[in-house]
Amino acid sequence: MNKKINNKRILEKMKSNNIKVLSIDAENMLYTCDDGNEYPLLDGMETMTIEELQKHVENAKQITCNILKQIEEDNE
Repeated sequence: MNKKINNKRILEKMKSNNIKVLSIDAENMLYTCDDGNEYPLLDGMETMTIEELQKHVENAKQITCNILKQIEEDNE
């Protein structure tokens, strides 16, 4: 069964989702965000400050939004 992914809906949800990094647990290689979830740290990120990691999270969000926009444009 082929189901089309609704990229517009995903894009709008991503744009409105502003996750803030609250803490970094370098020992367990995790970081915690204000949504209550813990996410794994990539190797080398355990020495980052919260501000540096927040910048990476925001950049990843922007890149993902750009990819979704491009996919949507390609499908039109």
